[in-house]
Amino acid sequence: MATSIGNEAGQHTGDQSGFHLIHEGPQALVARAVLIDETSVSVDLQYYIFSDDTSGRILTDKLLQAADRGVRVRLLVDDLGTRLNNPWVTPLDNHPNIEVRVFNPVEGQSRIRRGLEQLLNLGRINHRMHNKLLIADGIAMITGGRNISDGYFTSADVEFLDVDTIAIGAILPEAAKTFDEYWNHQVSVPASELVLENEDAHTLTELRDRLQQRLHEEEASEFFQAVKDSSLAQDLAQGKVSFEWGKATLLADPPDKAAEPDRIPITEYPGYQLEQIVRKLQQRLQISNAYVIPGEPGMNLFTELEKRGVQVDVLTNGLSSTDTAAAHGGYSRYRKPLLRAGVRLWELRPAAEREHRMHWFKDKSRATLHAKTFVMDSDRGFVGSINLDSRSIILNTEIGVLIENREINRQLQELFQTWTAPDSAWRLELDSEGDIRWRRTDDDGEEIVKDKDPNSTLWQRFLTGILAYLPIESQI
Repeated sequence: MATSIGNEAGQHTGDQSGFHLIHEGPQALVARAVLIDETSVSVDLQYYIFSDDTSGRILTDKLLQAADRGVRVRLLVDDLGTRLNNPWVTPLDNHPNIEVRVFNPVEGQSRIRRGLEQLLNLGRINHRMHNKLLIADGIAMITGGRNISDGYFTSADVEFLDVDTIAIGAILPEAAKTFDEYWNHQVSVPASELVLENEDAHTLTELRDRLQQRLHEEEASEFFQAVKDSSLAQDLAQGKVSFEWGKATLLADPPDKAAEPDRIPITEYPGYQLEQIVRKLQQRLQISNAYVIPGEPGMNLFTELEKRGVQVDVLTNGLSSTDTAAAHGGYSRYRKPLLRAGVRLWELRPAAEREHRMHWFKDKSRATLHAKTFVMDSDRGFVGSINLDSRSIILNTEIGVLIENREINRQLQELFQTWTAPDSAWRLELDSEGDIRWRRTDDDGEEIVKDKDPNSTLWQRFLTGILAYLPIESQI
């Protein structure tokens, strides 16, 4: 690991951890590439999605380079999120310094066999590993909401707005312990033990050849320019990145939540632990989250906070910016109750302009919110992978960090204000008859009011209306 990062961590002993937030997509890719480049001992990665696209190939190449210089690489991916869609991950396992494991795999690779397995073993298969974690040399880590796929780093038809944090210091041993628990769990199966269809089986040589060919073709892409031109790479290597220090808590589900959920008390779930922290807030709670389906417990919590004078603000996706119709259907049932409870509610606009985007991104893209952040009072913040729905809270495994630092709190609050500005989001309100109105102002200060989900079609509204009342809330 770069001595500058190691020195920075070494200057703060005891229970202090340092954090540097990243909300720009290109910077998030650069940070991962730099940490892998700077490793000298080990790099551990745990991801729900690791795609075979430009960003995935860049990081795959970085992992191979690290392994070639003697670094031990461990890659743990979720089977449903990765293996079926990226057969170029498992060939990494053929490198003597790389081991790939697949979490909670589905038997069989063919569509028919996998489909049967999912039907016959839904109780097991329904629990997925949604964690996002990279640990470099046990000294620095990255966690947050981003998977390894182009859209999370701002290059696709859909731009995911998200937040990660680089962390160093006291929190690292706990993160390493969590990774090891997943890595050594009985449902984390070595890739070498999984039988692939012939057309999906590739050698390490084939992987290297394909990487070189595809990366050469993509040299002019925005991602290569990001890795080449971003100042973050040099700043990280030279110790110029500022870290905010304070106490921190790693909130991570045990892997048995997916394997043997009946054995795990709910008190060990990060969602439950977050709820206990939120209940004690005195001033404000600002939530940015892709999916907000609070259920009765969440509604009771928000109502209790509002009655105590705690202002609750929520930003989530609208019908035109969501990537999951079922999730929006579930959320739409709670919009009026949330507003009646006093929650201030915003929905992201799909074509939100990003004035702060890096200079090489010229085109507009459809935006969808993927971040999972909390601003708590004026001194704490949370960054992680946890959505506010039953799937994240009860079914999937998740991870995140609770950071006790006023500057991190301020940065997350500033980002929330940027994302809820009129050029980025609609503000929802109830009119005198109790119906929802979507409001924002245009560039000239003129108010725009909509009485239906903005930028949506009749079919979209009909479909989500049906989905809103199907008994599937516990699965989304």
